[in-house]
Amino acid sequence: MNNIKLNQTWNDFERTCLHKSPYDLQIWKEIWLNHFSEGYDFAYIKNSNFFIPIKYRNSEASIIGDKDIVDYNNILHMEYTRNDFEDLINQIFNLDINKLILNSISDDSPTFKFLTNEKILDNYSINSQQEDVSPYLSLPNSWDEYLALLPKKKRHELRRKIRRLEQNSDFSSGDLSTLEYKDEILGEFFRLHKISSDEKNLFMTPKMEQFFTELIINMLEENSLAYSYLKIDNKTAACSISFLHQNSRFLYNSGFDPSYNNFSSGLLNHAFAIKRSIENKLTVFDFMRGNERYKYDLGAVDKILYTFEISKND
Repeated sequence: MNNIKLNQTWNDFERTCLHKSPYDLQIWKEIWLNHFSEGYDFAYIKNSNFFIPIKYRNSEASIIGDKDIVDYNNILHMEYTRNDFEDLINQIFNLDINKLILNSISDDSPTFKFLTNEKILDNYSINSQQEDVSPYLSLPNSWDEYLALLPKKKRHELRRKIRRLEQNSDFSSGDLSTLEYKDEILGEFFRLHKISSDEKNLFMTPKMEQFFTELIINMLEENSLAYSYLKIDNKTAACSISFLHQNSRFLYNSGFDPSYNNFSSGLLNHAFAIKRSIENKLTVFDFMRGNERYKYDLGAVDKILYTFEISKND
């Protein structure tokens, strides 16, 4: 498939498929390919109703991307027909692979429903296992309503933390979402991410930093990224980057300065981002992969992520 036809096909599916995440977009996949494609072969499999971009090697195929930096995967579709879905899978296995691994399929997605339909693929075996959780918030109409929906203890704790910050510091919080702020966004995000924990510092290798730099700049150009910050005494104490997509905010990554732990700066940065999301009439604040405590302290509930392994019957 030449680039012109690929771009048009992908755009058609992006426009038509209602259930998709930022990771399904061509721009996101292309940035991943720019940094992590070594050692793979690639194919873009489609028919009239389904589309999937895959990577493969050693007789195994999966969707372009990997679990370290991808929270959701989907098979893009226009309309569901069993024959077209089976044709898509047949095309993949015609690449001489033995196994198709689909990571990070959320239990609220059409892809999950396709793969758990017992009658969908007669010639294949499908095995699944729980991979992770992905907490999220359905946003109400106002901040006061959000607070009222929190359990009493969590509501009291959040109000207490906000009050302590207000009474004991000179702080500011907001979102930056345009390219003119890219130097501040990149500099503060990498600084805070690396000092947040040893694990995050090890994760942010020079290669990963190059990937994040290109991703952040490109998503800013697309008006699809928000950088949230909390400054205390004019120094950035916590920050995060989120994708903006389909009236939802997807919290992708964050960092904080441990010297401000007494102010719960990381949690409050997320709380203030939730408040602005409500004010901007967004409908979902998605914390994405991982069961970190702060997500539940802010009222999130779980979606379940699954890994599916598909193999051809003998």
